[in-house]
Amino acid sequence: MNTWKIPATVPLGVLVAFLSCKQTVNGFAYAPNFITKIISESTGTEPAGLLDVNKDGTPTASMETSSTELIEATESIITRFPPEPNGYLHLGHAKAVSFNFAVARMFGGRCHMRMDDTNPSKEDQEYVDSILEDVRWVQSGLPEFKGAPTEPNTEDQGPWYGNVRKTSSYFDIIYDCAMSLIKNGD
Repeated sequence: MNTWKIPATVPLGVLVAFLSCKQTVNGFAYAPNFITKIISESTGTEPAGLLDVNKDGTPTASMETSSTELIEATESIITRFPPEPNGYLHLGHAKAVSFNFAVARMFGGRCHMRMDDTNPSKEDQEYVDSILEDVRWVQSGLPEFKGAPTEPNTEDQGPWYGNVRKTSSYFDIIYDCAMSLIKNGD
């Protein structure tokens, strides 16, 4: 059986991009999939920033044009990364971070960071801090979302759009929506 030896100096984001992509999109991985196809079909918008790569592996001149379009696009797509703060992130989380942030950037949208704090007996501030640090690291060097508000709380600042959100902040809304669906028979 063959084993892979990956140098310890390879950043996790680079490893995820290498293992999962077919094309590069202004510094992040892109592999067409059913989600990006559905977004393209429903919005009539193609992902911005897709690169054609020359035979020598260098990006074509279209990269600069696509980059400008990518950053200045309207905010029509909103994605989120919703980890549960009951442990440390693993490689699967890194891929999810890369995917959710990439889709938002490709379509000129934004990505929210939302802690799924629905199991308080297993959660810890240590995990919250670690998750935020890891997401900042995986997304380091990529463009910020245009128009992202700057918040006075520096703990909330990161590559995501706006404050870190918590599912528990929306329990009343979730409850009201569930009751409405039950009453309507949906």
